[in-house]
Amino acid sequence: MRIAKLLILAGMVAAGGALAQTEQWLQYHTGTESLSYHQLEATTNPPAGVALPKLIGPAYFIRWKTPLDPSGGRWLCLDRSRKAGPHDRIYIDNTGNGRLDDKTPLLARSASGNDTEFPPARMVFKGEDGPITYHLVFRAYDFQNNQVELLASSACWYEGTVNFDGVKKHLKLVDGNVNGTFNDMAADPYESDRVEIEGDKTAEHFLGKMLEVGGKLFRIEVARDGSYVKVQKAEDVTLGQVHVPDNISELSVFGENGHFTRQPVNGQVSLPVGHYQIFRWTINRKDDKGAAWTLSGYSFPRNGGFKVDADKTPLLKIGEPFKAVLGATEAADRQVTFSLQFKGSQDESIELLRAGQRPQGPKLTLTDSKEALVYTGTFEYG
Repeated sequence: MRIAKLLILAGMVAAGGALAQTEQWLQYHTGTESLSYHQLEATTNPPAGVALPKLIGPAYFIRWKTPLDPSGGRWLCLDRSRKAGPHDRIYIDNTGNGRLDDKTPLLARSASGNDTEFPPARMVFKGEDGPITYHLVFRAYDFQNNQVELLASSACWYEGTVNFDGVKKHLKLVDGNVNGTFNDMAADPYESDRVEIEGDKTAEHFLGKMLEVGGKLFRIEVARDGSYVKVQKAEDVTLGQVHVPDNISELSVFGENGHFTRQPVNGQVSLPVGHYQIFRWTINRKDDKGAAWTLSGYSFPRNGGFKVDADKTPLLKIGEPFKAVLGATEAADRQVTFSLQFKGSQDESIELLRAGQRPQGPKLTLTDSKEALVYTGTFEYG
């Protein structure tokens, strides 16, 4: 009887082990290419209680926020190497000791006009299993009246081979919101971290509870420091239907469950039940000369969204028609600047491409009160 119980217990442990998620470890990488950006707030007010080096000034002080530091962030100081010119050196509290006077300034690696870029900066944090390293790239912009902007971008990532139910794929984690961690999920996709999967048509997925790989759904858990992931095939996922106009070629949505891209069939797509935001829609068609045109809607308002239920089929009012919005701004010298935007029914931005390229911009014609031509021009993109 005792042996039988032990055999049953061993079988239960083995079965549980087969179902349990295990850590699949990834490797840390750095580079000079910026993977994501975040603008930091700069002030001329020195932070209280932070020992400062001798500065040339005018110096700017910046707080890079990260949950990896017990205080909630690290201080930086943007300074000049001479009395005039760009802000080309930066002091960084990369150790977290709350001081800047004991740090060697990081010098700019390039400067062009008002644009100054620094080499990757190494930050070190205390982790549960030892030190955690993270690399940032900073870019400073000097404007008139001593106005400065500082951009922080992630210069590191984790990647490795991950087993998805017997299929091995290369996976890459990117810190999308540049706060030092790799497991952020948020209602705003640009405040979420990102995942890249080998061979996937979608270049990057915003991180959610699930990830679609090879047409299968997997639940995913990411270590806060990015060092590993856990994946498990998602069983018994309840799906719902969403209806879109028949001419929609592709729909991309993001929500609590993850980031999904669908090609509608008879105007319908299937998604796990939950709340979503529209990320992008696309219409593909050809003109009478055989040229391929692509119409896309993106940058949707953040207060929108829709819900997928098992027993309801919401209709997404997207696609055509769209409208052209003409704007005019008059400067103090009576110079007038005209702008033209294409907007969709949900106030999303519209992109129009011909054979993958932007077509020639629309023309602007101005006449006087007697309808005499006074100006003709073409709108430029960007």
